Amino acid sequence: MSRTTEADDADEGVELHDADGEAPTILIVDDDKDLADTYSVWLSDDFEVETAYGGVQARKQIHDGLDLVLLDRRMPGIPGDQVLEDIREQELGCQVAMLTAVEPDTDIIDLPFDEYLVKPVTQAELREAIDDLLLRQGFDTEAQDYFAMESTAKALDTRDEENLRDPDAAAAFEAETAAAGDAEQIREMKERLERLQRITSVIRDIDKQLVVATSREEIERTVCERLVESDPYGLAWIGDYTLSFDQVRPNVVAGADDASLDDHPVADGGGGPASKAVSSGEVQVVNDLSSERGQEMLDPLEFADDDPGYAAGAVVPLIYRDTVYGVLNVCTDDRDIFDEREISVLSELGDSIANAINSVESKRLMLSDTVVELEFDVEDQSDVFISLSTETGSRIELKSFVPAADGELTSYVEVTGASTSAFLDAATEMPEIEKVRGVGESSEGGLYECRVSESTVVLSLIDAGANVESMRVDEGQGHVTATVAPETDVRTVAETIQESFDDVDLVAKREVERDFQSTADFRQSLENRLTDRQYSVLEAAYAAGYFAWPRESTAKEIADSLDLAPPTLHEHLRGAKIELIEAFFEETGEFENERLRDDE
Repeated sequence: MSRTTEADDADEGVELHDADGEAPTILIVDDDKDLADTYSVWLSDDFEVETAYGGVQARKQIHDGLDLVLLDRRMPGIPGDQVLEDIREQELGCQVAMLTAVEPDTDIIDLPFDEYLVKPVTQAELREAIDDLLLRQGFDTEAQDYFAMESTAKALDTRDEENLRDPDAAAAFEAETAAAGDAEQIREMKERLERLQRITSVIRDIDKQLVVATSREEIERTVCERLVESDPYGLAWIGDYTLSFDQVRPNVVAGADDASLDDHPVADGGGGPASKAVSSGEVQVVNDLSSERGQEMLDPLEFADDDPGYAAGAVVPLIYRDTVYGVLNVCTDDRDIFDEREISVLSELGDSIANAINSVESKRLMLSDTVVELEFDVEDQSDVFISLSTETGSRIELKSFVPAADGELTSYVEVTGASTSAFLDAATEMPEIEKVRGVGESSEGGLYECRVSESTVVLSLIDAGANVESMRVDEGQGHVTATVAPETDVRTVAETIQESFDDVDLVAKREVERDFQSTADFRQSLENRLTDRQYSVLEAAYAAGYFAWPRESTAKEIADSLDLAPPTLHEHLRGAKIELIEAFFEETGEFENERLRDDE
């Protein structure tokens, strides 16, 4: 992820912009298919991963979009050394790590790799090496050449001198590397890299802790304390940000013994670092905290000392899709310390924090006995369901939905007051609808499947951590009911929706008790819905491993054991599965599935 900088007014810091926002692309080259696939599984959650099972295939897959290549040396046909030479001849600018079982020797001195890793490596070791290589990628050519020399020297140092082919060559190379490292510019780059490595390590540790966090307060406290304890920053605090008033209210602070939280929200002025971070979605840097803009970073805190002594800081927006969860502020004693690489790492941290907050609030909503029910009136024509209802003069009711990839929504709607052809024609013409098809008839009207992009309040509510209970639209007049956990900031939810849609009003807010069915009650209700034959067939099929994969018993074997014809067995199984699915979705309140029973 690369970023560009744009100078702000004098003494007002630096504004940074995301250039691509895409995950780094890694090519894994190894003739051991199982090993290459293992590395791919390890890395695919965080990177775009491509694999080549040998040097011949690797040559075809080398392209200028690669950020990093993990390259085996000893491969049949075309060895890794030759692939490395091809990469350098094409001047791709990507990092290359030799990941091999070949022990390093003095023949590697002339190989132009960036890192040398000897198999076997653990997942943690591989991830740490990749993080370091991607950080090094942002430095200039001279610094990268030195880092590569240093990696080569370290690799040779792992071997005993008497086991090397040419100990004198190794000693000379080590001396050359040490001399290069004494240059002032290289010393500065080494210090910078070590700082970035330390920050990255801290953030990886924070990421692990966020996974097991159970509350927003725990997330915020963990982040601030770890950032300060590990010493990359002297002060860290997280605060809520109210969009409608441009106000910041600090929640958690760590690192300053004489700092305390202000009991009242502090106006950011609409042009301060926090408001800029939230409006742009990008990290804001202030290189002079004594400036007016710098003071706006510290105003939400109360210090016993008028001059807390921090020189520079950065404001990190905490945004999950369209939902603003606040801002993270970090301060340091060093001026001009924030460069593109550090900003990129902080940006990733901000994304992780926002994702974790959204996750814990969603879990809290699922497990809460009491929820807050919100009702919205929606008339904004930019909502695809409102627009469809207006154009067709129909009544649309959302029966069920499933969030799909790329921020899209697969929804199932019941439409009355419009013919099938009229509805399908109108939906097909709308660019916000990726796909639409009729799926059957209900007791009230036609049932349709629509895949829509981010053009409905339903997606915005989901992103804000709400559970959408219902949406009904009658000739362009919409009404949406959603629930959130009791601890959720309702203002944040409302502002998230109103930032994307103009004509949306929160018309009701109430606390309601959930009516949960116990496991025993659910089991009993399901048994009551099944016939004796359906129950026995379902139980026999489960016990015989019919639902396992690969199947441990065929339908014919089960039918024979029950003295049934195979078609009769399938009929009973289908009926039992329909009852099971209907019972589940009725209990969870997800979908009134009349169509399944109609098709039976």
